[in-house]
Amino acid sequence: MTEIPEHLLKRSREARGSTADEPTEKAADPASTAGSASVPAAAEAPSVPEPAEPTPSAPAAPYNAAATGRKKIPWWAASTLILLPIWAITYVGTLERPPESGSAGLLADGAHVYEASCAACHGAGGEGGAGPAMTEDEMLATFPTPAEHIVWVVSGSTGVGLGNPYGDEATGRVVAGGMPGFGAALTTEELIGVVLYERAHLSHSEFDESLAEAMDEAIHSGDMDLEGHLDPETVTVDEVLNLLRSASFGTDDQLATG
Repeated sequence: MTEIPEHLLKRSREARGSTADEPTEKAADPASTAGSASVPAAAEAPSVPEPAEPTPSAPAAPYNAAATGRKKIPWWAASTLILLPIWAITYVGTLERPPESGSAGLLADGAHVYEASCAACHGAGGEGGAGPAMTEDEMLATFPTPAEHIVWVVSGSTGVGLGNPYGDEATGRVVAGGMPGFGAALTTEELIGVVLYERAHLSHSEFDESLAEAMDEAIHSGDMDLEGHLDPETVTVDEVLNLLRSASFGTDDQLATG
């Protein structure tokens, strides 16, 4: 039997040893390959951005904050508010209407007219001045009836003529100055108002004060119309008497003779 040299046996053993170790290394290769492959994959994976912090909004204006923060109107209150205009219209319709003439009363209107147009000549309290006094002895004696007094204020001294008598003959009044006529400047209501004011408040005539109240009621009810003007050229005592009679106050004798 031929003896195998020692160096060949050694080489054979080394060859067998390397063959036995090869599967282990090869078995380890896939894991190492996978591990090494996973590292780049993990490294190459995009990072998830962190959410940015929200930018704080500007504070709301006070009126916006009040509007958004206040409580809403409850449903039952909303229905009440819807019906409120209907109730208001109904309520206003039940109120008493003022006189159609818009007057505060004949005597009240007469006071304003006297202050504006008569006081400069006759005095603020009717004591007289450039014109005659409005006291009881003077006024009621000269014009016993309101109709005569009204005609005088409408036409003035021009309607009578300088030097001619006017008013009640017993007083002996004669036109000596320039009493202006107010028929064109004042309405019928203003004329009657200022005459009754002079007679009732300055001359203290209870009859004329009651007549003014009766005429106010007639105006309010629509039975008397004092719109327009009395014509200074054509006005007569009878025309004014017929106008006063529509107030249905007193007797015809009281209105005609005082």
